[in-house]
Order: sequence, then structure tokens, then C-alpha cells
Amino acid sequence: MKTKRAWIVALATIFAGISLALVQNKVAPCMTTLQVAFGIDMATVGWLSSLFSLVGIVIAIPAAMILNKLGPKKGGIVALVCAIVGSLIGVMVDNTAILMASRVVEGMGVGLMSVIGPSLIAMWFPEAKRGLPMSIWAAYQMCAQAVMFFLGGVLTVNFGWQGMWWFGLVACVVALVFYALCVKSPRPEDSYADVESEDVSIVEGVKSPSAWILSAATMLFCIGCFGFVNWIATYWAQAFGWPEDQANMWVGYFSIGGVFAAIIVGTLLNRVKNRKVFGMVALAAYGCASMWAMFMGNPSLLVLFVIAYSFVDAGFPCVLWTMAAQTVKRPELAGVALGVVSIGFNLGILLGPPVIGAVVESMGWGAGAIAICGCCIAAAVITGFVKLYSVDDQPEVSPAALDAELSSAGGAE
Repeated sequence: MKTKRAWIVALATIFAGISLALVQNKVAPCMTTLQVAFGIDMATVGWLSSLFSLVGIVIAIPAAMILNKLGPKKGGIVALVCAIVGSLIGVMVDNTAILMASRVVEGMGVGLMSVIGPSLIAMWFPEAKRGLPMSIWAAYQMCAQAVMFFLGGVLTVNFGWQGMWWFGLVACVVALVFYALCVKSPRPEDSYADVESEDVSIVEGVKSPSAWILSAATMLFCIGCFGFVNWIATYWAQAFGWPEDQANMWVGYFSIGGVFAAIIVGTLLNRVKNRKVFGMVALAAYGCASMWAMFMGNPSLLVLFVIAYSFVDAGFPCVLWTMAAQTVKRPELAGVALGVVSIGFNLGILLGPPVIGAVVESMGWGAGAIAICGCCIAAAVITGFVKLYSVDDQPEVSPAALDAELSSAGGAE
């Protein structure tokens, strides 16, 4: 029964994450339409997208505090309400400044859920069984990107840019209902990471070197990954003489592939003992795959590439969220660790497209491919220095085990 409840909570949380990611990713497929509607340049419309990363960096540690004070259920509801309110404001305005402000409100919701979501999974699943649910969680961004890229054209043509806003808004309302009905915290004695405990010290969690080391590795990976995803369609369009929408479709294909790959990788992770080494190999593989794509001269190889890329794209994110909660000495500090890692995650998303774009513009596509690969190899090396803590290493027993032991002792008497 407990396992069934854990999966109900996890799936409701993952659906909430996907809904919030739909809101986050609604700008990219309709950038041209937004430029025309608001009379803004490319830099301004770009900020409509990247504001989320800035908000995510600022709110990462406060999100851990909100998680501890409000709990994951109330905190998640606040996150979804932020996205709904922000979307309602945005869909009704014709002013760029107010639209920007509405994106900040939405970004607060996404920033909160990026910490709350994996914390909830850590609470309900023991370390050995977190691989699959954390891997499905890791795919929430890929799933949202695929949905928005495939539906973006239809929604924008029929309803204008507002169609993207309404789609994300409706998804968040539905997610809010499911989240409110299905999500709850386990009892403290049954929690594998009691992030609501009064013993949680934000300062102690922030001082964990391993959390910051993993955050640095995550930043480098995201610089490479989001730099690649942002520019690969442009490269394929130029190299193969394709229209931009055809190249974008291939990005959608490997985003969908990544969702299915994450489930396979997650199932495998539950059987992998050394997840850190798995993550290092996945990082190196991603770097090699990105170089292959950006040196590819024959589009007939794209089907093979999409299959391979789907797995390497899922590899490190699946390991990342599974390991993040173990970068602190006490399970109660998992939320703080996830906040620290989220800083690196969002900083990488913010820096990736402009950094890789600048390299390509000054030195060409080959240099861009080498830069992406270099970031991933550096991330793999840094990941090797991450120290992971396990409840099995702790001298004291868990509360649930202690209660069971005392009960047994009482029965023996």
C-alpha cells in the first residue's frame, strides 16, 4: 500500500512539474509572433524565455526554506497558483513590461517546484528505489519541450501567441486539482528524507561541499546541453539546406525519445550500485554525441543519432536528481541540497545559449562542438569529486527502524 501511495504522489508531482514546464517553454515556439505582436526585438523576446533561469537562481535556496516551513503540499500548491496567476496576467496584457513581470511570477512557481518535486520523491522512496521515479521526474522538461514544439505551430496559427498561454494555464489548473487531491507527506517515521523536520538547518545544508561540487558539474553540463539544443536546429538548417521548421521537428523527435529513454535509464539505475560513475560515463557520452551531431555531414544518419542522443540526453539528468539528495550528511537536508543544485542547473541554462552562440559566431560550428564536449568532459571530472552520503553509512538507525526495534523488544518482554 505504501508503494502504491508513493507512486500516486510521484506521478501527481511529475504531472505538476510538466505543467509548469509547459508554462516555462511556451515562448520559444512563438518568438516571431511575439515580436510582431509587441513590436520587440530578438533580445527582448529572448528575455521572456531566460527570465525563468534568473528567477530559478534567486529562489533556489528560499524554495528550500518554503518547503521546510509550508511542507511540500502547500508549497506545490503555491507554485502552481503562481503559474496560473502569472499566465492570467500575461494573456490579458498588451504591454511588454507587464508581460515580463508576469513571467517573473510564473518563474517563481517553476523555481519552487524544481526543489519541491524531487524532495517529495526523496521523502517517499528509499535511496535504492529512487532511480526510476527520479528519472521520470528528470524527463519533465524534455516532455514539455516536445509538447510545445509539436503543438506550438497549431496553437499559434489558430489562437495567436495567447494560445500557448491558455494551453499552459489549463494544464496548471488540472495539475493543481490532481496535486491537491493526491499529494501528501509521509508520516515522519516513514519518511526517507523528512525535509519538514524542525531539525533542518539551511546553513548546514548550504555548507555541504558535495552539493556545490555537483551544482558546478550540473552548470557545466547545462551550458553544453542547452547550448546544443538551442543551436543544433540552426546548424542542421544551414548544413543540410533545410527550412527551420524541418530542423526544429528533429529537436522535437529527440525530446520525445528522451522521455522514453529516461524511463529505461531509471529502471536500470535501480540496479546500478555506483551511480556516480554511471553519471560520469553519461556526461562523456553526451559530449561525444554532441560533437557527432555538429560534425555530421549526412542527414541520413539522423535517425540513428536521435536514438543514441535520447539515451545520452537522459543519462546525466536521471543520475543528477537521484544523487542530489545524497550530497548532504542528513536526509532531512535533501531539500537544501536540491536548492543548491538548482542554482547550477539554472545558471547553466542561462549561460548555455549565449556562450555557445558566441563561440560559434567567432570560431565556427566546429569550435562550438568542441566547447560543448569540453563542458561535458569537465563536468564528468568534477562529478568524480562528489561525495555521496547514504543512510546505510549512518551509525544511528532511522526512526521507523527504531520504532520497530522497540516494538520487538517490548514484545519479547
